[in-house]
Amino acid sequence: MDGLAELIGRNIDALRISKGITKTDLAVLLGVTRPTLDNYIKGKQIIDSGKLALLARKFNRSMDYFLSSTEEHGSYLMYRAERAIDTPIMIVDSIMHRFDLYADLLLNFKKEAVFVPPTYSIRLSGQQKLTESDKRMIEEVALKCRRALSLEGITGGDLFWAVEEAGINVLAFPTDPNAKVWGASAYSHESGSYVYVNDHDSIPEERKIFSLIHELGHLVLHRDLYWHDPEELKYMSKRKDINEQVADHFASSFLLPRARLEREISILGNDPSISNIFTLKRKYNVSFQAVVMALRSYGLLSKEAASKFFAFLNSRGYMDTEPRPLPYIEKNHQLTFCLQNLYEHGEIGMNKVAEYLGLSLLEARKVVREWGVGG
Repeated sequence: MDGLAELIGRNIDALRISKGITKTDLAVLLGVTRPTLDNYIKGKQIIDSGKLALLARKFNRSMDYFLSSTEEHGSYLMYRAERAIDTPIMIVDSIMHRFDLYADLLLNFKKEAVFVPPTYSIRLSGQQKLTESDKRMIEEVALKCRRALSLEGITGGDLFWAVEEAGINVLAFPTDPNAKVWGASAYSHESGSYVYVNDHDSIPEERKIFSLIHELGHLVLHRDLYWHDPEELKYMSKRKDINEQVADHFASSFLLPRARLEREISILGNDPSISNIFTLKRKYNVSFQAVVMALRSYGLLSKEAASKFFAFLNSRGYMDTEPRPLPYIEKNHQLTFCLQNLYEHGEIGMNKVAEYLGLSLLEARKVVREWGVGG
């Protein structure tokens, strides 16, 4: 099919994504089958002018909108997230919609400068599993990223505001943990970079911190894995693929640098106790499991010792929860600041506040009253 059909298809899908509409719902709106809609989007079949006019009216767009490149009417975010094979697409769609809402909010806030973190490329020697050489390269990138973003010395919950201060937009909202989506990220060169963290109260704060930095790892190492279409986002497998191993090791070495742990172990001794693990957990504000996994990955802990620590967690029911957890960490600092500022100046109303925060009108009014601006 010619380039015009492909251009229109891309614009239809980008508009669908920006509005948080599933392909199934859009197909119903247009009165076509789902395969036909897929053909429109992929440029295999050109949509007729009547249906295109229907989309234009429905979403307040001109016909020219569908005939112009995305660069001419704004850049659409690209997304990345893992999801379990049984994760409902609506869950993923809702997260992607939050990214788009936030991008629109920042545009309304007239934030002129946007930030996309530096990109690093590493050539892995392992196919299914990271080699020692691979790990060292990833650790070097993590340390470079810390320095580039001026995040050296910052740990725990402070990373949420510090990552935002560095220019990356962070969203933290609860999503059903049974959906198995812990974090996601998005970017475009025109709109900047975004990270989503599942802020459900059943998820330990330590896990949320890890998810934040895990997604940062994808932003700097896997820019080619981002897609416009949420349905293209990859499924989790029982054994994490190599890119997930990379992001996990990035987060681990970012939060628990090898050189620092080597110094810690030289002080604690080569056979750390459970008490020592808790000491490191508190010092670095990470999970018990993260400490054990980092020590094991760096060759500072034997397989037998790691098994002993995991047996300790399992015997006390801590494989899915966290022993001696961190208290709840306040998040969404920049989002709240932008909303409060725009609301105070009358640029958005209560309905928009509720929409951006994912709250009912009653809940949004309570938040606005806490801002001290009425409502």
